[in-house]
Amino acid sequence: MTDKEKNLVEKFLNRRFNDLVLSEFKDGKYKTLKTKNSKKNIFLYEEKHDMIFCNSDVVIDPILKMFKTDYSETYDFVKEWIKCKFGLDCIDIVGVLPPE
Repeated sequence: MTDKEKNLVEKFLNRRFNDLVLSEFKDGKYKTLKTKNSKKNIFLYEEKHDMIFCNSDVVIDPILKMFKTDYSETYDFVKEWIKCKFGLDCIDIVGVLPPE
């Protein structure tokens, strides 16, 4: 990913997801990031396997389409953004589609 792409993707993430609220449940085994007054999770951190599940429909897919970035570099960048912005570090980030 070029520096220009990184800058654009970071701006996109900050504009769309700057106001995410972190909440914990099941004794901290799970943490969610979602917009205020919404039941729709954007990110779900699962402690046992040290994974973050990402709503790819609203995060990854728009980035890939708008900025034509590399698939794995996009996931790596989003993973690093979550770590810096919300303090959630993980082994891997996986994109999932939300249930209908």
